[in-house]
Amino acid sequence: MKKVVVFFLTVSSLLELHAQTNYHHNVIWGRLVLADTINKNLRVEMLLQHRRQNLEENDLNVFAANQFNSYWPWLHYTLTPTTKISFSPIGYFESWILIAQPSNVHKEPIKEWRVSARIEQETRVKYFNLFNRYGLEYRQRDLLNNGIFQPNFRARYMVRLEKPIYFNRLKRPVTAVLNDEIFIQFGKAVRGNPNIFDQNRVYAGLNYTFSPYIKGSLGYVWGIQERNSGKEIDYYNFLWAIVTVDNVSSIFKKRRT
Repeated sequence: MKKVVVFFLTVSSLLELHAQTNYHHNVIWGRLVLADTINKNLRVEMLLQHRRQNLEENDLNVFAANQFNSYWPWLHYTLTPTTKISFSPIGYFESWILIAQPSNVHKEPIKEWRVSARIEQETRVKYFNLFNRYGLEYRQRDLLNNGIFQPNFRARYMVRLEKPIYFNRLKRPVTAVLNDEIFIQFGKAVRGNPNIFDQNRVYAGLNYTFSPYIKGSLGYVWGIQERNSGKEIDYYNFLWAIVTVDNVSSIFKKRRT
């Protein structure tokens, strides 16, 4: 655990020294998850995501411009009580650049198709649950908006801590979450980039299960992302809200009866 933290801090320090220009952004991120359970081991999810951003550096109007859209289906299989493997056969994404000033707004988003796989392991310790998640993505992106999709891979590693907190007035615990995820990339589309680092995200938030069908999460993300030039760094503040609608098929069954 200590080695992971030192590694993240070292990467951030090296980026500060290497970069010549820094930009600061404020973003709001919404995610709707439609989920269902096939059997005791298999679960399906559809992630519908939208992000918006400010137009000018340090502007607090996070609804000013588009930043990201995605439609991302997942299959999750519980291999053991502490190990889960996940696969997304295809996902579609649209992204606009993080804006430093209004003149930099891209009228057309960068379109992307993505195949993804992950494995997540849980370790229960005395005061909290520790999760390690490893992911690999194959990305095809139309980086120049010319209809030519360029491929590359991106590897992701996340370490996450979860701690349930019980309150007398609540039927269910509130789960405090803290995680850090680092992204590195390689392959044809990024071969000429100065290094393989893509971005790092630190998240802190709370999860709560309102009912057997509705779960909610609210949190804050601090992120750092390197642009292709290797001389520009984006720092961003995310307000991240997630609503999960679980057991979707059961809801429709109840309506029919």
